[in-house]
Amino acid sequence: MKKKEVKIKYYGDTDDPMWQWEVEKFFPWFSGKGVDIGCGARSINKDVLRVDIDKLVKPDVVASGDDLPFNGGEFDFVCSVHSFEHFEDSKKTLAEWLRIIKTGGIIGIVHPDVFFTKKQNPPETNPSLKSNFYNKHYHEHTQKSFVEQLGGWSDLPFKIVDHGVACNGWSFYVILKKI
Repeated sequence: MKKKEVKIKYYGDTDDPMWQWEVEKFFPWFSGKGVDIGCGARSINKDVLRVDIDKLVKPDVVASGDDLPFNGGEFDFVCSVHSFEHFEDSKKTLAEWLRIIKTGGIIGIVHPDVFFTKKQNPPETNPSLKSNFYNKHYHEHTQKSFVEQLGGWSDLPFKIVDHGVACNGWSFYVILKKI
């Protein structure tokens, strides 16, 4: 059986308008050296370092987003489009992302809104999870519940600087700044 060839797509050359609307929320916030964690087969631009645990999507670095092989303060921003919900320990994951960005750095998260997407079916009835276990959602949120969860992590060095609808009827975004 021949493996499917993965072609990496970037903002502007993908035929997924919903994903492009989501990514556009980040453009005013991101500059400098960035990393896209849980990138899958697409990223915001060709200059961002692509990280994914799934080697089949041909990331620049194969690693779990909650245990990254980077120095502290190495990046200006972290991009996460539909990946944060895939980490079992959300707080540990965010702490790791904060570790790798500079003070004043930005973390941009796009997250599915469970109000619209509903809870993910269990693996036994979910074809997507049967074909790729990395698609498992450990945490599902509405924008309100996610912002409330983040607000409870006052021991982490960040503040929420923006949040809102990323794609109407589908997702929300949150912008964090490392303090």
